[in-house]
Amino acid sequence: MEQLSKYIENKNFIIWVFQPDAELETWWNQFETDHPEEKRNIQLARKVLMKFRTANKKLTEEEKILLFSRVLKQVEEKQHTGKARRLITGLLRYAAVALLFFSIGALLFFKQNQFNPQFYTQTQAEPVPENSAKLIRANGENILLKDNKSVLQYQANGKLVVNNDTISAEQSKPTTAMAMNQLIIPFGKTSEVLLPDGTKVFLNAGSRLVYPENFTGKTREVFLIGEAFFDVRHDKNHPFIVQIDDLRVKVLGTRFNVSAYQTDNVVETVLAEGKVSIEQNNAGLFDKATELAPNQLASFDRTTKETKVKKVEINNYILWTTGLLQFESTDLSRITKRLERYYNIRFKYVDPMLGGLRISGKLELKEDKEEICERIASAASVKIVNKGDNVFEILK
Repeated sequence: MEQLSKYIENKNFIIWVFQPDAELETWWNQFETDHPEEKRNIQLARKVLMKFRTANKKLTEEEKILLFSRVLKQVEEKQHTGKARRLITGLLRYAAVALLFFSIGALLFFKQNQFNPQFYTQTQAEPVPENSAKLIRANGENILLKDNKSVLQYQANGKLVVNNDTISAEQSKPTTAMAMNQLIIPFGKTSEVLLPDGTKVFLNAGSRLVYPENFTGKTREVFLIGEAFFDVRHDKNHPFIVQIDDLRVKVLGTRFNVSAYQTDNVVETVLAEGKVSIEQNNAGLFDKATELAPNQLASFDRTTKETKVKKVEINNYILWTTGLLQFESTDLSRITKRLERYYNIRFKYVDPMLGGLRISGKLELKEDKEEICERIASAASVKIVNKGDNVFEILK
C-alpha cells in the first residue's frame, strides 16, 4: 500500500485523473516513460480514485479523495508487506472503510493540506541572485538591495521604506489579487523586515521570504526557505503561520527561529518566548501537532518524517540576528556551513573526519572572513588555508 498514497495525495494526479488537460497528459505520460517501475502503481491509484468517485456523498470530490488517502496512510503504517495480490484484493475493503468514515462524519477528523501552492510556485519562478539581495513586489517591480544588511519597513500609510528610502504606495498595487512580495537574500547578505502587521523578521543569508503586502483573511501567512527569526505581533484573532515545504508553524504572538534550508535534511524550530504549534503538511488523520515551550528545539527529519524535541541554550540559535554566532560542543562542519552562508565562502576538508571535531565559543560576524577563519582554526586546532576564489581548505 505504501506506493499508492503518494499519488492519491498528489493534487496534480487527482486533477489528471478527473479533469485532464494537454499539459497534465504530457507530464504524466512522460513520468510513466521515465519511471516504468511506477506504471503499475499509477494504474492502481487511478482505479482507486475512479471507484471512489462513484460514492454519492455530500463531501466534495477532492475531500473524499484526500480523506481516503489519509485512511490509506494509516493502513500502510500497520503493514510490513506489500504483495500486489493483497493490494488488489484489499482495494474495495479499504474503500468501504473510507466510506464508513464518511457516513459517521469523519470530516471532523480530517486534516486538510493547508499549504498554499502559490508560495511554492512563486519561489520556483525566480532564481536566486548571486550578489545583490532583491525584493520583488506584488506588481512585479524589482528593487535591488545592495547593502550587506537591508532594512525594509512597511508603514501604516501603505508606504514602504527600504534602507531609509521611501517608496510610494501607488507603486505597490498588485497586478493580480493573489500576487505576493518575495524577498530574496543571497549568501553573504542578511535582511530585517517589519511586516504590515508589526511583525519583525530577521532573514539570514541564503534565504527567501514570500509574504503579502497587506494581510487579509483569518490568518497571517508567510512562506520561508532558509532561516529567519520571527518576533510576531500578538493578534489572537489572526494567527501567524510560517509555511515551509514540509511544515507549518502556527503562533499568536511569540519569538522563535526557523532554519529550513533546502539543502539541509533537518528543519529546526527553536522557541525563545511564547508558544508555537508545529504540524506537518499532508498530516495523517491522527497525527498530532508538536507544541514547544520556551528554550525548546524541535528537529524535523525530512527523511523519516519524525520530530524530536529537546531543551537547548537558546542563544546558540538566535544570536546570529545581532551579528554573533555562539556554539557549544558543536561539530565543526555545522559551524563552517553557517559561515559559508554568512560570508558566501566555501570550506573544503582534506580529511572529512575533521568535520566531526566539536568546539565551543562565540564569533563576531562583523569581523573579516580571514579573522573568522583564524579563530575557528585556533579553537579546533586545525589549519585553514585560503586557496583563492573564496575557497578555504581545512587540514590538520
